[in-house]
Amino acid sequence: MENELKDLEKQIEERKMQLEKIDNKNSLSNIFSKKEDKNIKEEPKKDFGGELVEQAFGQTIVHQVQTNENLQAKMLKTAETYTNTKMQTIETDVDTEHKKSIFNNKKDACESYGFNENTTPIWAIKLMNVGYSIMLAVWLFIGSFTFMPVIFIMKKINVGLKSTWVAILIAVLLYLLVTIGIPLIAPLILSIQG
Repeated sequence: MENELKDLEKQIEERKMQLEKIDNKNSLSNIFSKKEDKNIKEEPKKDFGGELVEQAFGQTIVHQVQTNENLQAKMLKTAETYTNTKMQTIETDVDTEHKKSIFNNKKDACESYGFNENTTPIWAIKLMNVGYSIMLAVWLFIGSFTFMPVIFIMKKINVGLKSTWVAILIAVLLYLLVTIGIPLIAPLILSIQG
């Protein structure tokens, strides 16, 4: 019996200490205390009335959706509009991506006409590519008799000399000799032989 009494006294003392901790924690003198009792937590007060009203309101909404044909029609129309809008957005994005890919494949042709927008219409890109191909063919034909021989000779000379400026100078002199010198010298040579 004595042991039981001691146990009860011990439990009472422990409970008193817990209550003192709670009182100390709530008192103004310990507001700035850095010690916290992690075992004691305050539970937020519940608003049972508010929860009850919210649940009833939710059930009312479900009832309206299930029974009100006007609301159902509005919801279906809104869903249709939403779906159409999303599909149109996706379609536009795909079309823009397609235009970008075609533009990037024909970028040189478009830029030669001054277009640098990725969203240039596809038919315009095709027309620009045809015009670019024609001008490229003309340029290649003219270049075959003008600058291409100079560049070709310069590259071959540059391999041996390792000096770009000297190679360019020699290439230009050789080109001028072939294009201007030979036509001037050929009639003299033919007149001497004839």
